[in-house]
Amino acid sequence: MNRNQIAVGAEAVLYLEDWLGMTVLVKERVPKGYRSVEFDSYIRRLRTINEVRAMIRARELGIPVPRIYDVDLVNMRIRMEYLNGVPLVKILMNNEELNDTIINYIRIMGNYIGVLHRNGIMHGDPTPANALIVDDKLYLIDFGLSEILGRAPTMRDIRILYKLALDLNVTLRSFEALRKDQSRLLFMEFLNGYRDAMGPELTDRINSIVNRVRRMVRYAVR
Repeated sequence: MNRNQIAVGAEAVLYLEDWLGMTVLVKERVPKGYRSVEFDSYIRRLRTINEVRAMIRARELGIPVPRIYDVDLVNMRIRMEYLNGVPLVKILMNNEELNDTIINYIRIMGNYIGVLHRNGIMHGDPTPANALIVDDKLYLIDFGLSEILGRAPTMRDIRILYKLALDLNVTLRSFEALRKDQSRLLFMEFLNGYRDAMGPELTDRINSIVNRVRRMVRYAVR
């Protein structure tokens, strides 16, 4: 099979492959020498399974994600639909002004993450780098750090709300890295879309936890 490597991440290699007559994207989790063989195999298998389950569930919920074609738990490979698009992070980097199109993408991204959270799924790395624009349509990609929490969040389930807040903190930190002066505006628009899926009470509760986490970090750093 012809392979064309396109990226090397912290835990996986991404390459294009001619598979059954079509070009697919392959994500292959490679062994890590600093871990024991048994633990390394366990971690790679668990994360591969979690990623596939989260992507399949996301599609069931109506969120645009790449289609899964094949899962190889021996070699820790996922063959999926190849989407030739532009990462939202590049659009943010290449446009100084936050126009209506960009704001709309941010809101859509927030809504999709809200749908995941509403159904007890953490994306793990919900940043503009993992939102892909294909023919003006936004897709969520890279569920490699995702986690299925097992149940929908409630106002009283602090453990789950805290995990969801950590997910959103990753988003906010990514906005700060990209647009420090406009990060709060971007996060507010993200939360507008998120709130449509999660509802105002859960959104406000989770956002308050995000703020608490950030205060704790600032206090610890001093």
